[in-house]
Amino acid sequence: MPDPISFRIKKKFDRYIHDPILAFLVVPFLIILKIMPYTFSSYLCGYFFKAIAPLTKYQKRVMGNLKIAFPEKNNFELLKISKKQWFNFGQIVGEYPHTNKIIDSKKVETIGLDKIKKGPAILVGAHLGNWEFTLRIAQLAGRRAGYVFRPINNWILNKILIQKNKSINADFFKKGRLAAIGMSNKLKNNEIIGLLSDQHLREGIMVPFFGKKIPTPKTAALMCLKWHVPIYMVRVERFDGTSFRMTIEDKLKIPKSKTDDKKIYEITRLISKRIEEWIIDHPEQWLWAHRRWGK
Repeated sequence: MPDPISFRIKKKFDRYIHDPILAFLVVPFLIILKIMPYTFSSYLCGYFFKAIAPLTKYQKRVMGNLKIAFPEKNNFELLKISKKQWFNFGQIVGEYPHTNKIIDSKKVETIGLDKIKKGPAILVGAHLGNWEFTLRIAQLAGRRAGYVFRPINNWILNKILIQKNKSINADFFKKGRLAAIGMSNKLKNNEIIGLLSDQHLREGIMVPFFGKKIPTPKTAALMCLKWHVPIYMVRVERFDGTSFRMTIEDKLKIPKSKTDDKKIYEITRLISKRIEEWIIDHPEQWLWAHRRWGK
């Protein structure tokens, strides 16, 4: 069945009008940030987002999610966390053009790299601290990892993202069937893959997160069991503004269950529980604007 005329018109509008206009605004902004010292860029964007983001529609979602996770806290306490969260997110935006520079300046402490210097591994992280650094953890261990990426809707900005990722010693697979094949091949060849497992996924399995069962990605569990590969949780923490620590924790203990379905559930639950513990330690460093608990 051919696309409706209205849909085809929208596609043309997005490609030739909307996307170029948005890119025209975003690209100079990123260039200006790149020219700035990374500390100044980080704090500038942090304060900007802290001032502006609470006035947007996303603030309602952030507060709603915080109430689910911390029902014992009052509105003042939750508002305080939300503002710090926006500041952290703004810093990530300001640091985005400077990722290599921040790593090269030794502002990112790494713990546990020896655990992944040999053999296959599944690295699981979350949207905490500055999660952009999780794309570099294997590279810092002298390895080449594989990651799944979701294309940006704006085709121009997506090309820029792909170009930026070429500077990373990693393989990137577009989300979908080919990504699953690519990631599986990495593990079969005794290589490394990396995943972020704290987003809402309709195809996931129902696992508790802050006391509420929600659809949770099970990819790490499936691949762990299929290819007999260890899972390592990778934690990113921000300290003192623009200093970071990335920790590769001990490999996840695989539960002894009678069925694979039960094992998949338990592994996914353990991953979700560990991410929950990280968030409790630094709630201001997680991206609360996600629809983690659905709409």
